[in-house]
Amino acid sequence: MTNSLNRKNFITLLAILIIMTGFALPPIGGLNADAISLIGIFCASLLLWIFVGIDWPSFITLMALGLIPSLGFKQVFKDAFGNTTVAFLLFTFALVYPLAKTNFVKRCTIFFITNRFARKGPWHFVIFLFAAVTFMGLFISPSVLFVAFLPFLENILEVLELKKGGKSANMLMCGSAICINLSSGMTAIGHVWPTLAIGYYQSATGMSINQFQYMAFGIPTGLILITLLLLAFRFIYRPDDLADINIEKALSLKENMPAIDRKEKVILATVGLVVFLWVAPGLLEKVWPSFYKLINSYTSAFPPLLGCIILYIINIDGKSILDFKEVSQKGIMWGSIIMTASATALGAGITNNNIGISTWLSDTLGPFAQSLPVLMMIFFFMVWALIETNFSSNIVTTTVVSSVALTILMTLPSGTVSIGAVIAMVGFAAAVCNMTPAGQSTVNTVAIASGYTDAKSMFVWGLFVAVAAAFVLTFVAYPLVASLIGF
Repeated sequence: MTNSLNRKNFITLLAILIIMTGFALPPIGGLNADAISLIGIFCASLLLWIFVGIDWPSFITLMALGLIPSLGFKQVFKDAFGNTTVAFLLFTFALVYPLAKTNFVKRCTIFFITNRFARKGPWHFVIFLFAAVTFMGLFISPSVLFVAFLPFLENILEVLELKKGGKSANMLMCGSAICINLSSGMTAIGHVWPTLAIGYYQSATGMSINQFQYMAFGIPTGLILITLLLLAFRFIYRPDDLADINIEKALSLKENMPAIDRKEKVILATVGLVVFLWVAPGLLEKVWPSFYKLINSYTSAFPPLLGCIILYIINIDGKSILDFKEVSQKGIMWGSIIMTASATALGAGITNNNIGISTWLSDTLGPFAQSLPVLMMIFFFMVWALIETNFSSNIVTTTVVSSVALTILMTLPSGTVSIGAVIAMVGFAAAVCNMTPAGQSTVNTVAIASGYTDAKSMFVWGLFVAVAAAFVLTFVAYPLVASLIGF
């Protein structure tokens, strides 16, 4: 503990020294003094976010950004907290918290793994188990979902008599963790990295990517990767103890499951309404353009705000479904909120014309980028994002890769590449993060600590999915998302 604290203190002091050095240096190589200061803040922020934490170190980022004359605190605070992204995450975290407290996770899993198709054979069971966690992960934070799902998954393994150290138990634990992380890239519903990527794109270009457009490429891409993982498990890993399990034993899990109550019904109906308001406008754009324009003008933060109000107003047994104090203390991931705010302000600074970093990067890297084939350039950004997300924070990855990609891609002639598609894919790539505990600390670390899987298995299968993702995103997802977004 002492060594860890000393290391964090050392890195914090080093980061502050880097920031101070950036402010002290004169203009260098075509970059003005503010640009040099911002580069120092950028490097220091990466050090802090990767090695110290994403929460309180973000305050240092905000403080340093406010000291840059071209920005100032008023503009920094506006960029950080006066945007849709932070409001969207805040309201969505609050909305999903009551759902995580219900029996929905258990109920949904049981529905998937006990139906007659899942009981046809061991591999059918595996497919439906992965389908269950993937479905729930489309709208529940990976950290929240895995913590809620793990005890029940361990119960499933015990009922099926799958022991720690066995290949099947390893596959189910490792595969579930991978599916949950992947699902956080398949939609931008309550997930930070896709939301952050979309926010960066909108801030830089003034154009938006709606939930339907993102899901229309994110869900198929995720399903392709999960299918490839299943095929690899089936024909390469080949767990020899899977054939011995008695799938019918899973039916016993139904016995102690209470019936759905009024509170859970209200929560599910409210979440369903919110998802409808996110997705429907994109589906009805051509059929009902006035509805599309109205809901779109309210921004993506409006539906979860409405959902929170509904759950605050409705009382069950004399108590509000959504307790403000409890949600504030336990339901909102404040570290993610603060880092998202500071990362957004940092990204706004990098693309600020008065500071000139974007112009400098365009002049320096633009000619090289223009010389590359489009798909090779996209492949480069995908590989970069996939490598970084497995060794650092998903949010850091999205921030760094999106900022650089936007700066370079916006120098290309109009129509050369769909910038929105590439940035949306960076948001997806940030979710392919199972190789190391640092990739997604809550999910990966807890899975390894369960004893059913280990760090080696997570690395091997995380690497397999990451390699597959580089090619699937570049050669399959990009044409799809480019046709959907078109810009």
